[in-house]
Amino acid sequence: MVVGIPLPVVAVALAVAATLLGDSMLYAVMPSKPEVWSLSIPAVGLLLSANRLVRLVTNSVAALAFERFGSRAPFTFALVLSVVVTLAYGWSTAFVVLLGARMLWGTSWSMLRLGGFWTVLDEASDDNRGLLMGAYNAIVRMGSVGGALIGATLTDAIGHRPTLTIFAGAMAVAGVVWFVSTRGNRPVERVPSSGRAETRSGLVAVLADRRLLVTGAGGLIAGLVFSGLVTASLGFFLKEHFGDKIAFVGIAVGVTSATGWLLGTQWSLGLPLAPLLGYLSDRFGRIPVTTGGFALGAVGLTILALSSTVPLILVGVLVSFVAATGLTVGLSATAGDLAPPERRSAVMSSYATFLDLGSALGPLIGLSFANLATLRGMYGGAALLLLLAAVMFRVAFASGGTGSSEAVRTAEE
Repeated sequence: MVVGIPLPVVAVALAVAATLLGDSMLYAVMPSKPEVWSLSIPAVGLLLSANRLVRLVTNSVAALAFERFGSRAPFTFALVLSVVVTLAYGWSTAFVVLLGARMLWGTSWSMLRLGGFWTVLDEASDDNRGLLMGAYNAIVRMGSVGGALIGATLTDAIGHRPTLTIFAGAMAVAGVVWFVSTRGNRPVERVPSSGRAETRSGLVAVLADRRLLVTGAGGLIAGLVFSGLVTASLGFFLKEHFGDKIAFVGIAVGVTSATGWLLGTQWSLGLPLAPLLGYLSDRFGRIPVTTGGFALGAVGLTILALSSTVPLILVGVLVSFVAATGLTVGLSATAGDLAPPERRSAVMSSYATFLDLGSALGPLIGLSFANLATLRGMYGGAALLLLLAAVMFRVAFASGGTGSSEAVRTAEE
């Protein structure tokens, strides 16, 4: 164990973190520098959504692969594929190639994420599921921090192509380290299933169980607003407000670097907050953490919709980022609470599909119009949607229903 976190959770989280370097860099750089790939802003929105749209299909494929081959082979394949697509981001400006790379990355991420979920849930109990999910998310987001902060800064200094090549090399090294260090470990346990029928039954379970359905819908909304709309549009939002440079406290910063630093701050917040919020959800229940996340996110989006000065925009962004961390932990832990062991892979992949649908729609909606006034209106609409989600989640869980977690039962009392 590492500070109370089982070693398998730490190992898989570090491997997944490395694969996020290239993807997170694109969110920091592409919307503010589309010209280096010869892209328009709507094309950027499509590329940043493509990997999420394809996961609506590949999440089920990943579940089938894990059921048939176990966790190690699909996870290893996904690690290799992440290196290939990162090189493609750097060495191609052809839209078709970039689109194909983004779709392959979506396939890879379906397997990487499911491998992470499986490891956490296999190691967790009702007493620490939120803590372990929070710790896993915190470690994984180290990759997002590095991709956004280092990626944006290096792109301004040496260009996007050398930066992405360096990232691909780092991923390869991390993949080899994971493979060697876990070679002697037992594989993640699997419950025998009937393949495709089991995957379909997972989706049926989500749709039939009111609380699973509300959890999935909450994930869709959170993905739409935070992973999709805010993350993808932040660079464009800042550039439209301030141009190529942002002046703050007498210092002028390039908008690409500023976007990277802000996104890095978002994921850095997860390092201390995700385990803490996970522990609090174990101790006091999922409802306060999750509904609080939705409400706080509504406050942050309202500030962004109404603000035009650097200090207020920073406040809005940071409040939104804290809310996103709480929702990531609270919703994923709730899904784990409600996923029966015999259908864990299918239910978790179905839950992930809700997340991906929301996060795929965000960039498409936010960057399709390429207009600051419209984007402000979308931020305001997103705030109302988050408030609706808070009410929906509270009502669904406070009124009872089927469930399997002590944390959920505690929240209802």
